[in-house]
Amino acid sequence: MSNPFEGLLGDFTLDAKERVSRVEEILLEIRETNKEDGKVLLDEAKRELHTLKGNAGMMGLKKLQGLAHEMEDDIVSLDTDDINLQNILTKLDQFILFLEEIQSGGKNEQETGASDLNRTEEEKGSVQVQGSIRVPFSALDELVDLLAEMVIFRNRLSDAVAKGGRTGTSLQDWEEVERARESLGKTLDYVQDRIMRLRMVPLKTLFGHLHRIVHDECLREGKEASFQADGGGTPMDKALLEVASEALGHIVRNAVIHGIESPEVREKTGKNRKGKIILSAATQNDEVQIDVEDDGAGIDLKVLTEAARKEGIEVSSSEALYSLLFSSGFSTREGIDISAGRGIGLAAAYTAVQRLGGMIEVISQFGAGSRFRLRLPLSISITRGILLRADNEEYVLPLSSVIESLHFQPGDGHQINKARVFTWRGRVIPLLDLGFTFGTAEGIRDKGYVIIMESGDKQRGLIVDDISGVREIVVKGLDKIVGNPPGISGATILGDGRVLLIIDPPGLVSLTPFVEARYC
Repeated sequence: MSNPFEGLLGDFTLDAKERVSRVEEILLEIRETNKEDGKVLLDEAKRELHTLKGNAGMMGLKKLQGLAHEMEDDIVSLDTDDINLQNILTKLDQFILFLEEIQSGGKNEQETGASDLNRTEEEKGSVQVQGSIRVPFSALDELVDLLAEMVIFRNRLSDAVAKGGRTGTSLQDWEEVERARESLGKTLDYVQDRIMRLRMVPLKTLFGHLHRIVHDECLREGKEASFQADGGGTPMDKALLEVASEALGHIVRNAVIHGIESPEVREKTGKNRKGKIILSAATQNDEVQIDVEDDGAGIDLKVLTEAARKEGIEVSSSEALYSLLFSSGFSTREGIDISAGRGIGLAAAYTAVQRLGGMIEVISQFGAGSRFRLRLPLSISITRGILLRADNEEYVLPLSSVIESLHFQPGDGHQINKARVFTWRGRVIPLLDLGFTFGTAEGIRDKGYVIIMESGDKQRGLIVDDISGVREIVVKGLDKIVGNPPGISGATILGDGRVLLIIDPPGLVSLTPFVEARYC
């Protein structure tokens, strides 16, 4: 039986976490502002903590109320000329820890003030507010209105079908069915759009977390660095935001540990003692691009090459060397501590991003800094794709990666260094045969269609037998038994029940065109 207190506790926890995050964000921002602006920020932090204290008292959570009161006093006595945040930040961490323990049922009833809950063991921890988002009531109103329209059009469609069944299908009956279907389809499009918007969360919700990582790692490493962020209004699907949070956390931590030099070293090289870590985000087509840039030491390819040789790895290009940074267990750091040295961080970031059809690029200049660029799709659940056929097998290619489709005739393809290429808009781009890539072709294709696709700053021509059209598809992940085959990111089910594999553009682009030399 549901308990009213449980729902109220969920609302309180969600609100409390947002307020704690805002207080943390304010405290970390104070060091980057002037004294007057700092006082304004401190006043805002006091207001947030005062509200937090009152809400905790209303819920009967005395321990949280007392902790919020302590932090309020700490901020009042904070010296703006010599700001020491560590004590308050530690208490903020403790506050969050208490919240999570209460939420999961880990504290006793006297501490939570919930003596009337009488929950069973199975019911404990059922309030999962970590996955919650705030939804404007107006948005729910709009969905209810759209639902009413769907019911009307569904009834209209049912009546038209029933009438055709009684009297025999006439042209007039069929036209009425088609009109009802179109109306229902348009309404469904509206519903889909509004629901996808509800899943969108601004990227700025991650900024406080990343700023805290920079602060903590600088403290641990004895370094100084500021954190700047731009593009906080960039929307992302909440599921993708969680992946971005994991990946960006590893990349920002890596920037402090491996990128930013110690203040003494920076001074010797003519740099400011305090390093910079800059995050910028923007949307391009149907993807989010996030850059994390630092003005640190950059990546020394000689050191990277030496570390690769110690592992028995031989590489011939800077791009291949950079890719080693994302290999599990590979690290250029000799010592191992709580933050780095095991070669896991960037590998975890790469795996998290690649799992959802994204990619990470590295650009670095030794002595001047590095830039890590994340590319992620805007949404992972519903997308538009172009249906392709090769060797009687059908696939879906995300439409966002398609630039152009052209007829492919014998003689259109050429060979350079035993790799097939195609001249497109005055440029020579590599060609991949889709059937050969997935092992279904008996020979190389010399006619059909070529799809010009793009991933990052790379283009490829994809040769197929036929193009069946554009569909809106629901993206489904592959079963764990299947694993992660190269060039495939998931699957979808069409209206007639057919299951089609979804092509992974970053995966295809990473394949070498030279494998086609076997057919030459």
